[in-house]
Amino acid sequence: MEEAREEDLLTQIRHEVLRIRPQAPVEPARLERVRPRTLISFIAGAIGAYFLLTQLAHIEFGPLIAGAEWGWVAAAVLFSAGSYFAAALALLGFVPERVPFLRTVAAQVAGSFVKIVAPAAVGGVALNTRFLQRAGVRPGLAVASVGASQLFGLGCHILMLLSFGYLTGTEKTPSLSPSRTVIAGLLTVAVLVLVVTSVPFLRKFLVTRVRSLFAGVVPRMLDVLQRPQKLATGIGGMLLLTACFVMCLDASIRAFGDDTVSISIASVAVVFLAGNALGSAAPTPGGVGAVEATLTVGLIAVGLPKEVAAPAVLLFRLLTLWLPVLPGWLAFNHLTRKEAL
Repeated sequence: MEEAREEDLLTQIRHEVLRIRPQAPVEPARLERVRPRTLISFIAGAIGAYFLLTQLAHIEFGPLIAGAEWGWVAAAVLFSAGSYFAAALALLGFVPERVPFLRTVAAQVAGSFVKIVAPAAVGGVALNTRFLQRAGVRPGLAVASVGASQLFGLGCHILMLLSFGYLTGTEKTPSLSPSRTVIAGLLTVAVLVLVVTSVPFLRKFLVTRVRSLFAGVVPRMLDVLQRPQKLATGIGGMLLLTACFVMCLDASIRAFGDDTVSISIASVAVVFLAGNALGSAAPTPGGVGAVEATLTVGLIAVGLPKEVAAPAVLLFRLLTLWLPVLPGWLAFNHLTRKEAL
């Protein structure tokens, strides 16, 4: 041992252990300084921190804190926290297999970190699909469950938008002139759709991708329809999720408005549903910029003063997008260590 070279020291120690206990199993040690997942997590965390700091740098917290009614702020926090439990119900309602509920809630919390570094329509789908696969659901069924959940969510979103829009009434709502940015964005999307559908190669590529993604959605939906309790859980979770966000926005409005400033809950729901739809379509992570602008303009259009709409939207986005980033990062790393993601 004394004559062994320094680089052979581990080999000599292994030989001595074998000489003392020959029956002891010996496996080569796996020396790994930085795992790829850890590196990716830190890079994504740095990107999320950059977006967070750039957004918070323009906020004047002094007037925001001084003018807030903390009772309504606490209510907004509770509604924001409840949205993660509702999101877990909305997902598990389309998964016939047994998946732990609390771990599903943790996955939804982790999604609040993922959507900062990826578009909302992409990050959440990928994370939930990965989570279900790790929970023991076969890959095809996991994709089908998430696809069925997204499809039902889209239908519920459209129905609620139409219903609350009808309840709001056009005669009581000031006319809303769409901004040039929104019009330009819609025209751009329309042109892209026309180009994709008119070019055979692009059309075939899109149809192939969509077909492979939703190939098992219809059979999966039939499986869920045969379990009314599961279907009720999924649809109830979606309605509860929307209710949590709407009530969070309403509490944020009440935190900065007095008794003379109030709008109906139906108007708040219409503004939120429109802003959420635009945020899902926006290419920015978490719909940053598009959602804030849509919510502020929408609240002003339904009669809320700008002095109340701007801080209310800021508080709402802080509670539902920015402040959950750190808990989401912690949940993401915890689930990754537990091999649940």
